[in-house]
Amino acid sequence: MHLALIEARYDYQLSYLDQWAKAWKQVAEKTETFNIVRNGDLKKLQQKSNEFDLLVVLHSVTADSNNWLKRLSKVGNSSRAPMILFVGNEFSSPFLSTELRLDLISDIAPEVVASQLPIECARWLYEKTSSRIVEAPSGLPEVEKVETREVRKIDFGYRGFPYPWYLLDEDRNETVDSVSGLFQSLSKKVDISFSQRFDSSQWFKFLKNSSFTASSEAGSRYVFRDDEIWKPVQEYFLRQHKFSAINNDAPGMNLLRQLPGPLKRVLKKVTTTFGVKQASLFQPDSDELELLQSLVDPCKYDYRDGKAISSRHLDAIACGTWQLLKPGRYNDILVPDLHYTPWDPMNLPRMTELISDPEILLNRTNQARESFGQAHSFTARVEGLLGTVR
Repeated sequence: MHLALIEARYDYQLSYLDQWAKAWKQVAEKTETFNIVRNGDLKKLQQKSNEFDLLVVLHSVTADSNNWLKRLSKVGNSSRAPMILFVGNEFSSPFLSTELRLDLISDIAPEVVASQLPIECARWLYEKTSSRIVEAPSGLPEVEKVETREVRKIDFGYRGFPYPWYLLDEDRNETVDSVSGLFQSLSKKVDISFSQRFDSSQWFKFLKNSSFTASSEAGSRYVFRDDEIWKPVQEYFLRQHKFSAINNDAPGMNLLRQLPGPLKRVLKKVTTTFGVKQASLFQPDSDELELLQSLVDPCKYDYRDGKAISSRHLDAIACGTWQLLKPGRYNDILVPDLHYTPWDPMNLPRMTELISDPEILLNRTNQARESFGQAHSFTARVEGLLGTVR
């Protein structure tokens, strides 16, 4: 199989993107990678799109900008090879149009849309497209197994940005705060940051050094197919934050994304000093948060529950880090008490007993990883997807 991998690569730190790319390369006899951020790669892809057996569009093309999809739409539809398009960050935002994303996907007309959402939500969200919709959650990464817990110096470890207000979902924020509070009350070693970002090697090293972590399902309970709910919010930001809340696809954002990480961080500090921020990172104070929430009533609009399993859940299992998770479906992949302990703040004695028994914990983490075998590897995911276009 001659495969084209299509990505929007710049200085990001999302390990699962590279795991997907690696898995696709393992199943193909020949692969070529096109970074459509670059004009030269886009032009080359346009010229060669009919020479491949399959085009695979990775999550980075769809995750945080609609501009990359606009560029992808220039790749000819009539004569190109079949296409699988992955979608990243499948939540609704006032700063990145869902309507435009869906329109662009419809125009591109991939043979398969690979969604991280539970299948019933995914089929509803992409109903207007002519594509086949399949569920494609993250896979179990390939990391070296840790045989003992003695090397773990952190009792509870966590890295992750706070969920923004517009997700209309506090599950993860509240779970992490609650769990970390218990560990701190027991005088355990806690290492948390809501701002530090790791690359993949740092992330896996951190997990392997942490006995426990915590989270909830990813995403939001409110996924919308249009932008109607956000119009009052958009009007408010236009009046109050004309230059201090820049939309994801504002002019100049594509160029900014392509800058080296250290330079971006310097520019972010400078622009923040002058009150200029990317809207998706805007953090209102308590009074403004209350006002913004008053402008949004999700129950007035058609929505579906978009809560899903994420790469962080499978990364932890691969690294032998036991998870305390808010109860949920997790795409019906994770099994309570086999892959994680449901976090129950009303039963702290049971939670405390678990935290204090390293032998039981070691057995659980080994069983959690072994229960998956190869069934949930990235390679298995890819082979399953290949069956949808053959």
